[in-house]
Amino acid sequence: MWLFSQSGINNVNIDIALEAKGKGMKVVVFGSAAEAEGKKTRHSSGKNIFEIADIVVDTCAPIEDASVSIENHVDKIGPVSTMAFITCVWMTVTTVAEILVERGVKLYIHPSHNAPGAGDSKARLDEALAVYKERIKGV
Repeated sequence: MWLFSQSGINNVNIDIALEAKGKGMKVVVFGSAAEAEGKKTRHSSGKNIFEIADIVVDTCAPIEDASVSIENHVDKIGPVSTMAFITCVWMTVTTVAEILVERGVKLYIHPSHNAPGAGDSKARLDEALAVYKERIKGV
C-alpha cells in the first residue's frame, strides 16, 4: 500500500496504514519524514505514519508545505508537496522498471503518440492493452 502524508500526523492515513499492516500488506509512505520528526501525532496510537511504514520515502518538502515568503505576511504560499510526491513516485516507478528489465521482464509501456518518429506507437499501445486485458480478465 502506498500512502501519501506530508506531515504524517493525521488520523485517516494512520488508520489506513494500521489497517493495511493488519491485513499483512507492506506500507510505503511518501512524505516529509525528517521535517515531521518530533511533531505530535493526532492519532490515539501515539505513532505517526512514518513510524508505522515499512518503507519511508522522504520527499524533503518543507513541513508547512509552502515555499515562498510574501512581504508583510506571516504565512508562506506555494505548496510543493504535490510536486515532491509526483517526482518521488515516478522515480520509484522508473527504478522498478529498470530492475524488472535487468531481470528479463518484458515491459508493456504506454507510448507517447506525440514523440517524433512515433509512427508505430499505435501498434505498441495495442500490444500493451492486449496484454493488460488478458491479465485482468475476470476482474
